[in-house]
Amino acid sequence: MPTAALPPARQGIQSIEVAAPLLRVLADSSGALPLSALAKAAGMPAAKAHRYLVSLIRVGLVQQDAHSAEYDLGALALELGLASLGRIDAMQLADAAMSSLRDATGETVALAVWGNLGPTYVRLLQSRRPVTVNLQIGSVMPMTYTASGLCFATWLPEQDSASLLKLELTSNRRQKLAAPHTLTALRPLLNETAEHGLARMIGHLDPAAARPPGSSRAAELLLAGFNAFSAPVFDNDGRIRFALTVVGSSAHIRQAWDGAIAMETKRHATALSRRLGYR
Repeated sequence: MPTAALPPARQGIQSIEVAAPLLRVLADSSGALPLSALAKAAGMPAAKAHRYLVSLIRVGLVQQDAHSAEYDLGALALELGLASLGRIDAMQLADAAMSSLRDATGETVALAVWGNLGPTYVRLLQSRRPVTVNLQIGSVMPMTYTASGLCFATWLPEQDSASLLKLELTSNRRQKLAAPHTLTALRPLLNETAEHGLARMIGHLDPAAARPPGSSRAAELLLAGFNAFSAPVFDNDGRIRFALTVVGSSAHIRQAWDGAIAMETKRHATALSRRLGYR
């Protein structure tokens, strides 16, 4: 059977493709760069980089400081960036990231935003496995004992979450939940989440085994037999926009921070953050 012919490659302007790495280096840099450092990072000789930079300056994509002679992004680059941000459909990008994450993990993927009552699920893609996770769109997730909630408790500005977090901790004490009752007790979980760049919640098939005497099983029953990882998604202002979460049976999701599903969750959240303009 004859092999199908590959579609012909579309012709482009090579000079633009050669200059693009210079713009990428400047975009990823925290500030202006001298010619030598810029050329090295872009992988080209300084003399060649200089010629391309002259043209990029002429069209406004790059500017050069008259005193230091260092290069930085120019006015046109700023205009293009602002125009691009104004056209972003965050939910559309999030939907694509969720589909990709479910394909990569085979598990249930959920997306939470910060709502009036706390972390709220607005998107949900169920696993194709026979085991179904009991989650619903519109569900408000506790901040003290769910992965999605911990994401917001860790990265949301304290003034935005303090009042709801205080109410939840009080409720935990009143109901005697096997969950943090005070901010002091919650702090190690927040520190661990910040350290790893994503939140983790481990369910137990036998919640009563680790339950303090006299405490309620409600929190543990919510998690029993399921593990979850949730990673923050940031916008161009550096604020947490979403919590991207993978949850599934503990038989399929390893507890390790560097497990495949944990890393896929973090990778997809990082990629989505970049699409939303976060640097």
